[in-house]
Amino acid sequence: MVDGGIIEYARQCKEQGLENKYIGKNFVFDERMGERIGEEIVSQCHQCGALCDTHVNCANDACHLLFIQCEACAKAHHHCCSKTCSDFIQLPEAAQEVLRKTLVFHGTTFGKGRYKALRKEDLE
Repeated sequence: MVDGGIIEYARQCKEQGLENKYIGKNFVFDERMGERIGEEIVSQCHQCGALCDTHVNCANDACHLLFIQCEACAKAHHHCCSKTCSDFIQLPEAAQEVLRKTLVFHGTTFGKGRYKALRKEDLE
């Protein structure tokens, strides 16, 4: 364990001119969602499989699933985890309010720690 955590470790490495042995990005539990510690990207977009380490919450507040999404998929899917969520957030707010009472949003079936690009049927 490092006193001060991974971010302090990276700061001390830089300050002391030591090799940073941390690989990738450190997930943080605030609005940043991640802080780059190493230059390597060790994860993949949950939708297309491209190298990516950007954590996002599904833009559908009724879902709000935390997942990894590349910029291309964010644009294509309106910052949502699935076609269902993407279609939902494009509805007028009044229609969303009515449908929230009858629809259940659970995001998609992303395996924690393991990449498996979504199949077409998962995006519907």
